[in-house]
Amino acid sequence: MVIFFSFESTAQSKKALKLFEEGKMLYSKRENLKALASLDESIRKDPQFVDALLLTADIYNEIDSTELQIAALQQAISIDPAKFPKAYYVLGNAFYRIGEYENASDAYEHFIATGAAGTLTSKAEQRIVDCKYAAELVRNEVPFNAENMGDAVNTELDEYWPSLTIDGKTLIFTRLVPIGNHKNELLPRYQEDFYESVFNDSVWDCAQPITTINTNQNEGAQSISADGKLLFFTACNQPGGQGSCDIYFSRRIDDYWTKPENAGAPVNSAAWESQPSVSANGEYLYFASSRKGGFGGMDIWQCQLNGFSSNGRPVWGELKNLGDSVNTTGNEMSPFIHADGVTLYFASDSWPGLGQADLFQTRFKDDLGWSKPVNLGYPINSFLDERGMIVDASGTNAYYSSNRPGSKGIDIYRFKLNKDVQPIPVSYVKGYVVDRISGNPLSAEVELMDIETSRLIAKTETGLGNGEFLMCLPMGKEYAFNVSKTGYLFFSENFALKQSRDVNDPFILQIQLSPVQVGNSAVLRNIFFETDSYELLTQSKAELGQLIAFLNQNPNVEIEIGGHTDHVGAEDYNQILSENRAKAVYLYLANSGIEKARLTYKGYGYSSPIAGNDTPDGRSQNRRTEFKIIRVSR
Repeated sequence: MVIFFSFESTAQSKKALKLFEEGKMLYSKRENLKALASLDESIRKDPQFVDALLLTADIYNEIDSTELQIAALQQAISIDPAKFPKAYYVLGNAFYRIGEYENASDAYEHFIATGAAGTLTSKAEQRIVDCKYAAELVRNEVPFNAENMGDAVNTELDEYWPSLTIDGKTLIFTRLVPIGNHKNELLPRYQEDFYESVFNDSVWDCAQPITTINTNQNEGAQSISADGKLLFFTACNQPGGQGSCDIYFSRRIDDYWTKPENAGAPVNSAAWESQPSVSANGEYLYFASSRKGGFGGMDIWQCQLNGFSSNGRPVWGELKNLGDSVNTTGNEMSPFIHADGVTLYFASDSWPGLGQADLFQTRFKDDLGWSKPVNLGYPINSFLDERGMIVDASGTNAYYSSNRPGSKGIDIYRFKLNKDVQPIPVSYVKGYVVDRISGNPLSAEVELMDIETSRLIAKTETGLGNGEFLMCLPMGKEYAFNVSKTGYLFFSENFALKQSRDVNDPFILQIQLSPVQVGNSAVLRNIFFETDSYELLTQSKAELGQLIAFLNQNPNVEIEIGGHTDHVGAEDYNQILSENRAKAVYLYLANSGIEKARLTYKGYGYSSPIAGNDTPDGRSQNRRTEFKIIRVSR
């Protein structure tokens, strides 16, 4: 805060007063160092010159020399504490900025004791509460051991704003590089560019510039998608931009990054937009913006991403402010949505913390909005400015940038995140979709549904050229997974992730889709029955809905529902059970509007196993429901 003093200097000597006036004039011209020299000489000639001390403190505040500001304020207050009571409030702010919370609290209490009226009194009271909270954070230190990412990533230049793919093998970050200007002070000497490092054989390769995205302007504050195929980032004052800073995107196709494009409305506006974070499965983009309609200076917003159009442009859905459970009248920025899709990390200068911008965590609670933000604690946070942190898929390792002791500038660090603020661990499924007959890659739709709620969790498409896809799987749930394409039978899989699974042990699938032809069949992995029963469980709803959609899209197709069991139990018993289970699916389809003339059912007992019956996994595969194409009318 800059203080504008009402100076009354009639008691000073002429020489001290002349030097003081000279200092004021230089200060008005923003020649701060020269102004300080004049003021120092003025104070030397008259050590009791309070106004010169207060203006000196004001200049030190502007040039971020807090300890010198504190010394000047304390000297002024010791001479005449009643001359400018607000000096106590400013002194409290200065102590708070350098983490001296007890001294800050004392200064605020002295300010309140002066009886000064106005809004600063209530602010000082709140600041005292903040000081107590900050001191408590320091007393309750959380585990923290930052590990420098090493010379392959960090250099004598500044490296910051890390982003990481879901497999932890590709790191993209921003580096501040020199641009050759050493003479013209009016032109920039550095610019921000993107660099990429790949984890190979347990070490990080030397980072290389992303030349297809980097320009002679600044590119920074980027976010890479989980599969490494989509990059959102910030660029400012670009031709065709909608505001001072906008969000841009580039897509990786066949190992080549496309030419960056403006992400467009409603993400970008005439205001400032920056610091994007794309959700792991690409459904949402989170970002910071100063646009109207928020709660303060900068707020965090969320916009739904409904894929890309045929011309490669993002198709945006609903735009939302995250609300006052996250945003305040101050500044919230640098959002990072974890791959679990519900845990958000961000920086704020207004939620109770240790000084400037602290790092916080909040979790999405479905229809209840976001939980109250939790400060990540000391010494992850300090009285300095912390922002731009990310967390890997396992939820245990966090990455951020710092100029902490031992750095060569601003460097990127990794540290173990305190368990209390860890997100839900995430695994992932990666695969390729091809035509079963030709082996050619296919562009297909990939869907992930929560079996318990039948809610669509994520939806994506396989790569145009290689049929590749990657989808994140948060732990603790069971999922129905389907791959579909017009003219083909859909593929079904089940992922039961109630137990933890190492992110280094993902699901890798080679999926062969069969054309809609007589004789072709598909296993329905997400049809469930009670043990020794043919009563359909509610968890089957998602898969049955997929089958109904397939039949509606292919009205000329007739199918047989086949029931299969393992070899446990008598043959007659299994034969009857498998037939009754097939019939239950048949009746469900018929009751859902599918013509019975298009449907038949048959029980196969354990006569057609697809795996061995000597292991639990094999028996589980043999207990299945299938559908088979028996007729395609013209």
